[in-house]
Amino acid sequence: MQAAKFCGRLIRLSTFNSNGIGSTREIFAVRQLNSTQRSLSSQSSAGACVNIGIVGAGRIGQVHAETLSRLPNARAVHIVDTIEKAAQSAATKFGIPRVSTRFEDLVENKDIHAVFICSPSTLHAAQIKACCAAGKHIFCEKPLAITLAEADEVIQTVERSGVKMMLAFQRRFDPFFASAQAAVARGDIGEPFTFKLTSRDPAPPPIEYLKMSGGQANDQAIHDFDVARFLMNGAECTEVYTVGACRVDPRIAQEAGDTDVMVVLLRFDNGAFGTVEVSRLCSFGYDQRVEVFGSKGQVSFGNAYPNDVMLEDKSSVRRAAMPYSFFMDRYERAYRNEVSVFVDCLLNNKPMPTSGRDGRAAMVIARAAKKSLDEGRPVKTSEIKA
Repeated sequence: MQAAKFCGRLIRLSTFNSNGIGSTREIFAVRQLNSTQRSLSSQSSAGACVNIGIVGAGRIGQVHAETLSRLPNARAVHIVDTIEKAAQSAATKFGIPRVSTRFEDLVENKDIHAVFICSPSTLHAAQIKACCAAGKHIFCEKPLAITLAEADEVIQTVERSGVKMMLAFQRRFDPFFASAQAAVARGDIGEPFTFKLTSRDPAPPPIEYLKMSGGQANDQAIHDFDVARFLMNGAECTEVYTVGACRVDPRIAQEAGDTDVMVVLLRFDNGAFGTVEVSRLCSFGYDQRVEVFGSKGQVSFGNAYPNDVMLEDKSSVRRAAMPYSFFMDRYERAYRNEVSVFVDCLLNNKPMPTSGRDGRAAMVIARAAKKSLDEGRPVKTSEIKA
């Protein structure tokens, strides 16, 4: 059992029962959430501003800190990292007034309305639960949790606490992906028949990272699995078949026990089916393409480029620039957009566009893909249990 001081009062943080909720936590979370909502509502008529705490001063934490520094209706007021120098550097760079090395300091900060969880994946579940207990809204980078059982517990905790949580699948907020999904949702292409998703990285990550990644399906392709669900507009994946190999770097197989090229066939309950192709290497940059074909037409887009300049001479007509070479550059607008949407949902009490249930669904597809690869057969998503 733990104790923590919130708003000047000592509150017991009791252990979770079989339903994933401790009674002391649940009662306090409701009180604290009501306080948070009142605080945001009181500002709505004049200069509303969401106070945000950031957990993790690494690459993605700094991306979000920069976005928050540019928004008129949100501000980062506290950043936490176990490496104090990293937290202090980010605070100085983005004008964040408070720095600490303890996550508990941020949770206990009564001025914070919402928390951005940008910490290592293994910490996400526990930190989400702590934010729920403190009545703080949550923006969490993927994954939601490490195991499905843990994900189920987290989802239940969030939903029973009443806090708002958004899982950061940033591609949904990219203008290309969002426009394609809107076309499908409007019925512009009629009934979806097939889709093709291509996602190839410029170069593999370090071997040490790959050893801890959970495999190519779980680490790289999980974004595409979420995109497939997004584009299918409410339909759910029912069956997965995977073919993969190690063709880029033999060390990925030898030291990480993983593939580096993979094609996954997904079948959905609306009758549509399609492929997700992923590769750890692409010689011409960050390759991101989408096509959805339906009864009335097709929606598609190709790679994004830093500019639209063309070179024309007697030998060829070609682009002056290669596609983006890094995902942070390719999805710069998506990262900005998802943060803006999160803040807007808090200030105007709107439902979040992505949830823990979206994260769990992508986890199930990823596990089915890995099981299919290992067993050499199609796998029903219903076979994947917590």
